[in-house]
Amino acid sequence: MSSEQKQEWMRLCELASKEQDPEKLMELVREITRLLEERETAIKAKRTTSDSGAVSN
Repeated sequence: MSSEQKQEWMRLCELASKEQDPEKLMELVREITRLLEERETAIKAKRTTSDSGAVSN
């Protein structure tokens, strides 16, 4: 995770922790979820790439 991504993540989480408006909170939660899904996809792709290069016995 890049420094910029981490800062965005922290900013969104901080905003969500303080948000009182339910609709705005849901918007923030959707964005946090989107970032999590992007991160998960990247991790899976990296894992798949490294697994395909592994030597099996």
